[in-house]
Amino acid sequence: MNRLKDLLLLFLLLLLLLPAVQKKTGFIRSKALNGYFAATAKPAFSCSTWMKGAFQEQYRLHTEDSAGFKSDMVRLYNQVDFTLFSIPHASKIVAGKKDYMFADSYIQGYLGTDFVGKYYIEQKVKRARFLQDWLWKEKGILLMVAFAPGKGFFYPEYIPDRYLKNRKGETNYDYYVKQCISQGVNHIDFNRWLILMKDTSRYMLYPKTGIHWSSYGAFLCADSLRKYIEQKMNRKLPHLVLDSIEVAAVARDEDNDIDRTMNLIWKIPHPLMAYPKFHFTYDSLQPKPKALFVGDSFYWYWHYNGIISNTFANMAFWYYNQDVYPEHFKTPTNTGNLNYPDSILSQQVIILLQTNGGYGDLGSGWVDRAWDYFYPGPTKEKEIEARMRTTPSWAESLARKAKERGITTDAMSRLDAIYIVGQDAKRIRKK
Repeated sequence: MNRLKDLLLLFLLLLLLLPAVQKKTGFIRSKALNGYFAATAKPAFSCSTWMKGAFQEQYRLHTEDSAGFKSDMVRLYNQVDFTLFSIPHASKIVAGKKDYMFADSYIQGYLGTDFVGKYYIEQKVKRARFLQDWLWKEKGILLMVAFAPGKGFFYPEYIPDRYLKNRKGETNYDYYVKQCISQGVNHIDFNRWLILMKDTSRYMLYPKTGIHWSSYGAFLCADSLRKYIEQKMNRKLPHLVLDSIEVAAVARDEDNDIDRTMNLIWKIPHPLMAYPKFHFTYDSLQPKPKALFVGDSFYWYWHYNGIISNTFANMAFWYYNQDVYPEHFKTPTNTGNLNYPDSILSQQVIILLQTNGGYGDLGSGWVDRAWDYFYPGPTKEKEIEARMRTTPSWAESLARKAKERGITTDAMSRLDAIYIVGQDAKRIRKK
């Protein structure tokens, strides 16, 4: 019996020493965690940091971050919490029924808890209608809105009951669609279209463990967008031709992006997924139009799978109306450093692509900034901007904020003026 106790003690000691041995030798390679994790650097010793306790605290954090088998222990911890308690250790992710995963903002978008108000949306769509008419009549530029699907709208049956206790109210998406229809704004509603196909589609249109539309759903919507632009502009675009569909038992790429960020030991079981293989046919006599996309990450499937580059003459994308792609891939580039009106007027098609009605701000500020540039008459924004420039303390604050954000002072004044007017509009409750 004593020998057994000694062996058990020795085994436990070796087990405790194993992480230190792995850290020192790396004799077993641990798979890195998915996502961004800033490891704490080993601190340099100094008397001042020692006396303040800062050295000890940073050294403790460094030791924890560099412990052997840390990534394996994190995965084990995450797996136990998810399997036993349905707790996903990923930022702003909610585990739904039958392990359908949601970003919490998609649930809020479906329930309408983030609704910004009817008056605010009415004014935003009114400005979009002015821009649509002015750009088309004066410059021959097509402006349109594309409502990307929201997972809360597509899978309400899998939203946890604790969220559904709140009564579903008016949503940004629903009211934007109503206003686009009533005010005559060009739009295509991918959210409604995919929901209508949900029960009849051969393949999944929205993945179980992904944030965005499925690869198959994105392919269908890309072809629908092409046809819509052709009809509106009365011109031919390169045709998207389906060659085959590969059916896979494992969700790939962005169809599995939530699962990856959760850092589990085992993948969440997923229904069969479809992956289209396709090519394009061209009419050499019909040049491709230049297009600007303004929106969120629903754009990336089209970008990385060659749909944008094969359909349009350029690949301009303003991510949330801030980061400018493809320039941003090489050098951080912000719309606040562009010649904003010239960048717009150099396009032939402008698509505002966002899910959940842009979370209340269609175009992430693009509509307001473009309207402020192109509307010929006086505006509240221009009045506020003028006051900013003539008020020394305000002008000084603007210059400081612009420097911190790496944009021009002119862009900063416009953004602040738009924000002030927008906040006023949100406070108005129009029946």
